[in-house]
Amino acid sequence: MFEYSSPAGRYDTCTDLGDGRGFTCGVIGFTSSSTEVRDVVSAYVDQVPDSPLARHLPRLKELADNGSGDTSGLDGFTGDWAHAAKDATFRTEQDRLADRLAYTPALEAARSIGLRTALGVAIIYDTAVQHGTSDDPDGLGALLASTKEKTGGNPADGVDEQTWLLAFLDVRADDLRNPHDAGSRDVWAASVDRVDALRELVDGARPDLAPPVTVTVDGDDYTLR
Repeated sequence: MFEYSSPAGRYDTCTDLGDGRGFTCGVIGFTSSSTEVRDVVSAYVDQVPDSPLARHLPRLKELADNGSGDTSGLDGFTGDWAHAAKDATFRTEQDRLADRLAYTPALEAARSIGLRTALGVAIIYDTAVQHGTSDDPDGLGALLASTKEKTGGNPADGVDEQTWLLAFLDVRADDLRNPHDAGSRDVWAASVDRVDALRELVDGARPDLAPPVTVTVDGDDYTLR
């Protein structure tokens, strides 16, 4: 819902958001300026060598090696990505990479700091999806460290989980409004609404996320049943 204004995953989407990260594609927004798009395309082409995506691999590797947000030299890529998304094999590769990049690290982080609720894990996972899990100053690890400093500890140290989550969301919202990566500023500042939606769930005492769960994103209501 936060990524694509839909409760269903969008495996087919691929667009340049103008945030300096090149194309943002697929179920959790893989970027072509990182190794993400390269890796998911490479894994798929290994299984489907005749895929039209194969012709883009040399350029994707070049962009990934240089951390470049340039989208030139990828003519037809967005259409080829959307076409490949009709194949369950391609969708599976996207899910595998999403788990490796975001879900597994988020779950490990949630456990290490002592979060015990489904909502707590969901908040950490959403942060991992948007901010990434690398060591950069806008990444999940930096936000966790800032929250620990702000609250004097983690839930594992005895800090009330609800209090900690609200502090974490404050830290995250501030980072979205003022990211260290200036290229992200406009796009991220416009996405603070997703943090507000999560804060409403914390304030509304919905720690187990038992359905139905309704959130408001960009003025629209979405209900998970």
